[in-house]
Amino acid sequence: MPRRRRLSEIERSTIAQDRRNGVSAASLAARYDVSLKTIYNVVNHWDERQTANGSRSRVVGIRVSDDDLRRFDAALSRRGIAHRSDALRRLMLAAEGVFLPDDGMCDELRSLGAALNRVGNNVNQIARRLNEAKVRGERLSYPVSSHRDVRALAGLVFDLADQVQEMSRARRSVLDLEISSALAGLAERNENGAE
Repeated sequence: MPRRRRLSEIERSTIAQDRRNGVSAASLAARYDVSLKTIYNVVNHWDERQTANGSRSRVVGIRVSDDDLRRFDAALSRRGIAHRSDALRRLMLAAEGVFLPDDGMCDELRSLGAALNRVGNNVNQIARRLNEAKVRGERLSYPVSSHRDVRALAGLVFDLADQVQEMSRARRSVLDLEISSALAGLAERNENGAE
């Protein structure tokens, strides 16, 4: 008995869709180099699977790099999750909560941006005074009070940078909790052998 090639999941989905759209089984068998029986089996099993899976009638394919896939698998492994499809399905269902912009963080970043603008204006004023003195041929004056002001501006910039880092850490923690919540239960299912 000649061995036939194995159909991919996407090919099975396409065959089932094409049959529903009236494409003949014979032309599908010729296109995919499989027997008529295989086409009928694919359509029947696909319909049974769709019924068993509820409304899961779509297959989503994405292209990723080897590194992307390794990192995703490592993240799943750290959580004890064995099946990519289950994890992706859960993440898709939780996408509305996970991918919403953080309004609080946006407001904080706006206020930090305004503070940085003020710092920039002060630095520009200092540079303008120094340039004016240089153009007039005056000795550049740099009194202790100016030095103190520049140090205060530098301190403000460092404080702003620390605040941005802290907001970023806090947002990552919130996202990690939301993702962990979305993936909750998958590790236990994998340990029990359920899929």
